[in-house]
Amino acid sequence: MSATDAHNPPPPPLPPAASQSHFSQFENFIPDDDASFDHEFARLALSQRWVPGSQEYTQERTIAMRQELKLHYFSQTPAAEGEAAELTEEEKLRGYQDLCREVRIPPSDSIAECRKHLKSTLVNIVDLIDARRVRTEVRVWQDFKAFREYTLQDGHRVNMNEAKQDGGYLASLLQNFRKTRARRSTADRRTRKKNGRDGGCGVVSGRVIKEKPAVNQNDPVILV
Repeated sequence: MSATDAHNPPPPPLPPAASQSHFSQFENFIPDDDASFDHEFARLALSQRWVPGSQEYTQERTIAMRQELKLHYFSQTPAAEGEAAELTEEEKLRGYQDLCREVRIPPSDSIAECRKHLKSTLVNIVDLIDARRVRTEVRVWQDFKAFREYTLQDGHRVNMNEAKQDGGYLASLLQNFRKTRARRSTADRRTRKKNGRDGGCGVVSGRVIKEKPAVNQNDPVILV
């Protein structure tokens, strides 16, 4: 499928069977396929007693995001009963092309190009899931600061180990806000050094300015 097909996209896929949803895998929980991801996960977390902000909550939310993203974009081949289906490269490409169409960018002919364009497009991953769950239009952001505030408004984090599992589709779309802060911190240090305030601390108008420790890139990533 070529990039020109963006002008003649295929019809929207039929919603997957309710039994395939991540939310249908829990006992004593009745899923609502017409609910948004955040609303559905909030109900699930309450039923399972996952405390918002806890490591367990973050891990389970990441798993739910990963499974719902895969279900709606990367599940073209039905799995045989009791085993997971391994997608072909063509099916993986089709999934990334579908993601491109959701954010209104021309789909490319390669997975690498699709991922590159998606990575440079500011979209909330939950919005991508809801585009298929509840048929809403994905908002594409132009202002990074506003996008970051929208994405982190509820203190949402993603467990990177979980995001990398099961094909790594979720991890391939994440925006790393820690790296952004790290780059900004480096720029600030350069500015202070230029102004004669290099080293571990400086004195400005009688106030001691201490440098903040560098960001550890292995820390949990604050993401969508």
